[in-house]
Amino acid sequence: MYRLGLELTLKGGREALARLLLTISAVAVGVVILLGVFAGYHALQLTSNRPSWESTSGSPITAPPRASSNVLLWNYSESIYQGQSIEHLQLAAAGPNAPVVPGVAELPEPGEFYASPALASLLQTVPRDQLGDRFPGRQIGTIEPVGLLSPNQLAIIVGCRPQQLLQQHGTVAVSRISSAAHASSGSREVLLIAALAVLFPLLILINTATRLSAARREERYAAMRLIGATPRQINALASVDAVVGALLGALLGSLVFVAVRPALASSSFTGTQFFPGDVTPTLRGYIGTIVAVPCVAMVGSLLSLRRVQISPLGVTRKSSVAKRPRAWRLIPLLAGGLLFPRAATEVSSSLRQTGDSNPFTLFVGLLLIMVGIVLSGSWLTTQVAKLVARTTRSASSLLATRRLADNPKQAFRTVSSLVLAVFIGSFVSALVPALNRAQNPPGQGSLSSILRVPFNTDPLVPGVPPEGAAALVRAMESYEGAAVVPLYANPAFTAFQQRTSGADPPAAPGPPAAFIATCASLAQIGALGSCPRDAPSVVVTAENVLAGDSPLSIYQSLPVVTPSSPQSLEDVGTLSLAGMLIEVDDPSTLERIRTYLTTYEAASRHPEAGQTSGNGQYGTSVPETIGEVAVASNAQNTNLERAVLAFIVLTLVTAGCSLAISIGGGLLERRRPFTLLRVSGVSRGTLDIVILLEAALPLVAGSLIAAGIGLGLGIPAIASILSAFAPDGATIRVHPGAGYYFALGGGLAAALGLVAATLPVLHRMTKPEEVRFE
Repeated sequence: MYRLGLELTLKGGREALARLLLTISAVAVGVVILLGVFAGYHALQLTSNRPSWESTSGSPITAPPRASSNVLLWNYSESIYQGQSIEHLQLAAAGPNAPVVPGVAELPEPGEFYASPALASLLQTVPRDQLGDRFPGRQIGTIEPVGLLSPNQLAIIVGCRPQQLLQQHGTVAVSRISSAAHASSGSREVLLIAALAVLFPLLILINTATRLSAARREERYAAMRLIGATPRQINALASVDAVVGALLGALLGSLVFVAVRPALASSSFTGTQFFPGDVTPTLRGYIGTIVAVPCVAMVGSLLSLRRVQISPLGVTRKSSVAKRPRAWRLIPLLAGGLLFPRAATEVSSSLRQTGDSNPFTLFVGLLLIMVGIVLSGSWLTTQVAKLVARTTRSASSLLATRRLADNPKQAFRTVSSLVLAVFIGSFVSALVPALNRAQNPPGQGSLSSILRVPFNTDPLVPGVPPEGAAALVRAMESYEGAAVVPLYANPAFTAFQQRTSGADPPAAPGPPAAFIATCASLAQIGALGSCPRDAPSVVVTAENVLAGDSPLSIYQSLPVVTPSSPQSLEDVGTLSLAGMLIEVDDPSTLERIRTYLTTYEAASRHPEAGQTSGNGQYGTSVPETIGEVAVASNAQNTNLERAVLAFIVLTLVTAGCSLAISIGGGLLERRRPFTLLRVSGVSRGTLDIVILLEAALPLVAGSLIAAGIGLGLGIPAIASILSAFAPDGATIRVHPGAGYYFALGGGLAAALGLVAATLPVLHRMTKPEEVRFE
């Protein structure tokens, strides 16, 4: 029976060959997408599991280590160049057997360094006063991939003298370098969820492809049953038919994926570029796909023959009239549509009043909407078909809408996963840009180019002493186009910190403002506010602007000075410099200033701590612009949006493939009536429109309805919730970006293009001169 099944599949005439080619093509498309998802997940998993030498922690140094201790003096910090973080590790071996950092063959000697390939390229092309002067020394090699997260990572490992590191703040003694895995920041979980979400439409595609011309095959198998074939023999024939097409499609898809893998490796949907060798589904993934896809196809084929197995005569007696969907299917959608906006208003109100909320009702409303969209899809398909039938009177539209109304469940089943994906994508595409805009409220763009330079990393250390502060401020002001706002340590705040730093601090009123600034410097940056009239200097609350890690909180703290701010009688020339705000519009000047600050070492020494108050990197405080803070804060949201848009396109293309394969199979089954229509005088163009309408109506209508529900409910709800975080009077604009419309429109166009690709098959199959066929 298996040999007979193979002959029927491969030598069953033109119809069988056409069905086989369509099956192979559809399965190949699904396998390429599936392997791409597996490869991305594998690359992200390898990246997340790489040892994180950056997270190495050591012990405080109380005395210089002995030469036989074999410890490593370790000083890790970060720098920034054009918004990109540079990992800067300074080290010195205190013994001959000190541990070696992954990615380098041996520890660099003083005056030598290893750089990552991306940073090495920058050091060769960027002027030294913008970058290279931060890392004096001679490059002796590059960091190998085992010590990096991605090819574009910027990292440098610098060898120093032990005495040099012992004098720097933040130096620790390390006896063992961390081998813990990097944190995935949720990217792996997001990609896993996306993989599972893509898997469902792909299974629909593969199942649709392997069930092509199901009605014709049911008739053939029923005839075999009538002449004595057993159910087991029919199962064997059907299994061979399904497995051959799926297996050839899986092999073809694997070969196509191997060809496109280099292009996939050079792209990134998570914000991290992977090493090309990591972007692979692995041999186990290839073998698993090649084995699993034919098994799924075989199961789907056998399930489709259960009517034949019950009775061979039942096939000819089945009714083509499906049960009409009822309007009750709209109940979950309506309930969610009423609950979700109300829950969003309650969440917004709770956030304004208490700063906290319980989003459970909001999630329930969202879940009801998603269930309602899927449940009501067939009913909505019926209504769209009726609307088109009433508004048009052409023969093609009447034929197409009548077929859709005859079995709306089948018409919607092919695009059900697409509709849900478009709804989720529309909601997220409105949410992510709104979150990013909330980090940069309208009218506050002038803060983006302000460089923040904090000095007092220790609460008990006021910053740069007065004798060095004036020289540092003059050096910053010497750069052309730089507006410098020095922030001096308020003696009252320093005294308060010292009073309350004991184990049992005495009761005290709230702390005074931490900084004092001159009104002349504040006037250079209007977004900071305005001083009282004729005030030489004022006390300002600029903690968030100087060190806050959320642009939203930074903008909420504006203005830092108002006409009612208290004046200061202190002589700023006698105060320590706690920090600076420097506005720079020219990128090259910004990097020159940052390079100067990176190499600058504060001259003050705290007597109790016994070490300098700052170093070249200011401990964990990196000189960065507020715009760079916003970019870092928005990076995860942007990666999520990118992944969602890619998911929409993949789902649309997959749905288009499913529709194209379904139409191709339908043409094989409807060859006789279509050919008779051509013979009776119906034009080829009319039949083309019938096919396109049958596919386009559920596809386009479902996508537009889902997008309308997602945006119509999401935009007001998101605006209401985010308004609780916005500065008073600020309005956050909530609307998807151009990328969303490009993804939605491009995906629909690609899907319809795949459907249109089936029309030449229709033309060849319905030639009037070939009216005679089996």
